[in-house]
Amino acid sequence: MKVSDIKLPNVRKLFIPDTGHIIIDCDLSGADAQVVAWEANDKDLMTAFQAGLKIHIKNYEDMYNKKFEPIDKTRVLPGHVYSAYDEMKRAVHATNYGGSAKTVAYTLGWKIRDAEQFQLRWFSLHPAIHEWHRRIKFDLQTTRKVTNKFGYRRVYFDRVEGLLPQALAWIPQSTIGLVAANAGIKLRKIPFLKILMQVHDSLVFQVPLSHFTQENISTIKSALNVTVPYSTPLNIPWEIAVSTKSWGDCQKIKWDLSDWDKNK
Repeated sequence: MKVSDIKLPNVRKLFIPDTGHIIIDCDLSGADAQVVAWEANDKDLMTAFQAGLKIHIKNYEDMYNKKFEPIDKTRVLPGHVYSAYDEMKRAVHATNYGGSAKTVAYTLGWKIRDAEQFQLRWFSLHPAIHEWHRRIKFDLQTTRKVTNKFGYRRVYFDRVEGLLPQALAWIPQSTIGLVAANAGIKLRKIPFLKILMQVHDSLVFQVPLSHFTQENISTIKSALNVTVPYSTPLNIPWEIAVSTKSWGDCQKIKWDLSDWDKNK
């Protein structure tokens, strides 16, 4: 038996709410891709996010000039099954973060030639992202540092030649972490709510079942709203998942609670 064939237990099920409470997991939706779009000032992607489009379906249709079909292609690699949507998401994500064609090809089981063609087309459709790469590379070469829109900076001391992917990744990831942290600070002011942990782009907390009402959930949603101060302000939407059993049993629901099943 291969290690990849072993199904690991869901350790999140070890985290259970206190008696009479419900555990809530709120996470930022599509956060990395949105910060990249705003950092690059890519108007096409920004407009798509603002319109609420499924961004990687849009990317698929733009890249391949055909309608997205969920079962269009499934690639099976050792330990992984990638749908067409998964492939697009991973390929775009790696390219946005400075991954080489060789890295994309190795990760997704593509030919290097195909990965090169993918990246050439991606940058032809989104030259603003390529320009963002050049801008960050110039910052590294001249100042050895990068900053995010909250004013935090990271200084690098390694050789500049290999730093671009790290720097490109740090900007969105630090921005997302700060959005979640600032949202957590606002949540702490809600008296009936107890924060349990922050997991990068998500916040896990619990509230008494008696306080799990539409009014209180609206208060929580409002508190989660944190604006990233770009010239075009960015407000990354949050998704909510809940369970009365454990963190591992949390199921996504609508913010209006219309599809909430109290038995889950």
